[in-house]
Amino acid sequence: MEDSQIFKVALIIVILGLSGMVLLSDKIMPHEIKIKDLNKGMLDEDVSIVGIVEKIDKSPRSNTYFLQIIDGTGKTTAVMFDSAVLDLEKNNLTPESFTNHRVKITGNVAEYNGNMELILNDAKSIKIIV
Repeated sequence: MEDSQIFKVALIIVILGLSGMVLLSDKIMPHEIKIKDLNKGMLDEDVSIVGIVEKIDKSPRSNTYFLQIIDGTGKTTAVMFDSAVLDLEKNNLTPESFTNHRVKITGNVAEYNGNMELILNDAKSIKIIV
């Protein structure tokens, strides 16, 4: 094969690959759900919820924060571990800055003491919605 033919084949493959990524990107993104719909079948899945941060508690033993989120259908806890807190602080924010704000949270579904909760991966996992 000549170089020009290899280039054309590679270009076609790249275009097809990028097209496939664009078409399937909605399947890759975490889907947005209501708190009432959180269930054990979603364990270890990434999901998004939109709600109001009603209350924030800090662990007395570590730099872990527990955000109580309500959305009109229920209440759940979003857990922000030290690494996510440090990411926030690099942007001059603290977990408390989200209190009483409407937010979109993306996290991994987990179960703790029989309750469903979301584990935030990093500071980008929580955004204030205006």
